[in-house]
Amino acid sequence: MDIIENFIAQSNDAKSQEDVFTHFCRALERLGYDSVVYSLLTDHVSLNRKAGHGVMCNYPADWMEYYNKQGYLPHDPVIHHAFTTSAPYTWKQLLDQKCVSAKQERILNESKEAKLLDGAAVAIYGPKFEIAGVGLASTSGGVDPDKNTLAIIRALANQFHITYSELDSNKNTEKPQYVVLTPREREILMWSAEGKSVSTIASILSVSDSSVKFHLKNIYRKLDVSDRIQAVVKAIYMGLINPSNIRHFHTLPS
Repeated sequence: MDIIENFIAQSNDAKSQEDVFTHFCRALERLGYDSVVYSLLTDHVSLNRKAGHGVMCNYPADWMEYYNKQGYLPHDPVIHHAFTTSAPYTWKQLLDQKCVSAKQERILNESKEAKLLDGAAVAIYGPKFEIAGVGLASTSGGVDPDKNTLAIIRALANQFHITYSELDSNKNTEKPQYVVLTPREREILMWSAEGKSVSTIASILSVSDSSVKFHLKNIYRKLDVSDRIQAVVKAIYMGLINPSNIRHFHTLPS
């Protein structure tokens, strides 16, 4: 049984997220990677989980502490690149493409000092605009994955994310949230999903800006969110709105 088939069988039989991660790490060790970090790069409404770096991780604890203390997360080039592609990539490729700043290059160099060598990563794109990511490294170095190896890493990462998410969903015993939006609130959310600004929505609906803002505050309260992006994502997930066009959603103005 090859590495992918073996991991699929093991992960499907796992009883906990810790078990899945253990099997995941063992599979990646066969490819030369003994350091693994799994993160939720965006809020995962489907899991009722907020974004978080190192949700599951066996990176050196002192490096993770230093990384967080230095506030590297918003500047990490590995994470930045995850928002641009679903293809697996190596840290070396980022440096070779000269697409990192001096500060970002320093982060990569400092990670090497922590024995995180020959790193690679893969982003996992899910429904509802959700993105997770897996980072890999070797403490001994000498790992140079070819195209086929990177494809195996992507397959393993996606299987891990699926089984991890299923186990997360199974242990979530909270009752589904029941929300009722007024016709006007749904209308405002629909236009928001189409990328319209507050002033544009006000003009379309022939109301004042303050009226739109008033309805948005009520929407935020009902959905337990803090901004329009979160409100739209959660409303779509809960089936409260079904926008016909959301191509401008990623540039939604505040």
